[in-house]
Amino acid sequence: MGGETLLASKWDVGVDVVRFLWVGLFSSLPAWARYTVLALFGLTLAYGFLSWLRSRSSSAPEAEGAERAEESDETVQRDETRVR
Repeated sequence: MGGETLLASKWDVGVDVVRFLWVGLFSSLPAWARYTVLALFGLTLAYGFLSWLRSRSSSAPEAEGAERAEESDETVQRDETRVR
């Protein structure tokens, strides 16, 4: 690579994508298509956020259960099979 080469950062790519979508959505699409695309994008964001919340809240009881299992005096039988 030569000294004159300039690499774009991640933020530059993000700005370009947002500019592309802005021009595509708000200048050339009819209103019904624009609102459909925006609604699908909003629903995708909401679904991702709710999935994240669901996975976050479901992981808390598992951690408590693991602590209780370590504290109990249950005998765990170990397998005698040797593994290479």
